[in-house]
Amino acid sequence: MADAIQLPAESDPQHLHAPHEGNPDPLDADSFESDSALGDDVSTTYTESLRSSILESVEENGRGYHKYQDGLYFIPEDDQEQERLDLQHEIFLKTMHRQLYHAPLDCTDDFNALDIGTGTGIWAMDFADEFPQANVIGTDLSAIQPPYVPPNCKFEVDDFDQEWTFPQKFDYIHGRMLAGSLGNPTALFSRVYDSLKPGGWYELQDFAFPVRADDGTMDGTHFERLNKYLCDALKALKRDGSWAERYKEFMIEAGFQNVTEIVYKWPQNRWPKDKELKQLGEWNMINTLDGLHGFSARLCTQVLGMSPEELELLLMGCRKEIQNPRIHAYWPIYVVYGQKPITGT
Repeated sequence: MADAIQLPAESDPQHLHAPHEGNPDPLDADSFESDSALGDDVSTTYTESLRSSILESVEENGRGYHKYQDGLYFIPEDDQEQERLDLQHEIFLKTMHRQLYHAPLDCTDDFNALDIGTGTGIWAMDFADEFPQANVIGTDLSAIQPPYVPPNCKFEVDDFDQEWTFPQKFDYIHGRMLAGSLGNPTALFSRVYDSLKPGGWYELQDFAFPVRADDGTMDGTHFERLNKYLCDALKALKRDGSWAERYKEFMIEAGFQNVTEIVYKWPQNRWPKDKELKQLGEWNMINTLDGLHGFSARLCTQVLGMSPEELELLLMGCRKEIQNPRIHAYWPIYVVYGQKPITGT
């Protein structure tokens, strides 16, 4: 993982946000420079079978995928992807000024936190370290989390898109980078609402597909075409990669109050002039290059019918463009949080 870099204490935490009306955007067309790009227990037969299914990996396109719901979930779970997820965690920390969350939490004793789609579990472990008085659960389809974790943190194999059976209520429920794996946001937000204590908080941190550029520099590129293909493939699976843009709306409709939306931008490479954004872009460039084949392979070949050779040719062009500082692309990142009403529930 890349070394953490602390932002200056006097830095304005809003400078990475998408601008409000009347404020300059640090990612506008005048805020770049064309510098050089960087180089390329005893169990029944049933439970034993279930455990085997959970731990089994499907090999495909040179990558490893978890077997549960095989073909529906398109991101690999192998070592390469786990390393990328941990780098992406650091990008979030840099973006959010070393904060794991933005909701105004009051973490007292017997505080219950749930991290859905926990991935490698790095966010849940960091949260457990920060709040040793909290009880933290991380859930994921893949049992890829490390065996040694903080004593107040545990992991469970679970599908957040199915009915929840937790015996306890939570004070805080968190989800990050669920884009593409979320099947029914209305149902999920309802489950979250029902699983929170009155006054509890729900927070999502997510990317809204597609990658885009505001000044037209991405128009007609291989990378623009790939992003369109990925969005089309997700829709064919009855998923929508852009749902993060509607998280605030979904929260309000589900009954949450004090709903707040913050929008960040991750540059696709080193094109911004701003030093911090330039470095953020460099890290996101590595993040994208490391994940490009994993993001694309199943969606393009299984769903859209592209041959492996066609995919590789497309990705070859994309890799060059991802590193080109003359293409001012960025990822829209949405952080949305809301509170279950304290009374009337």
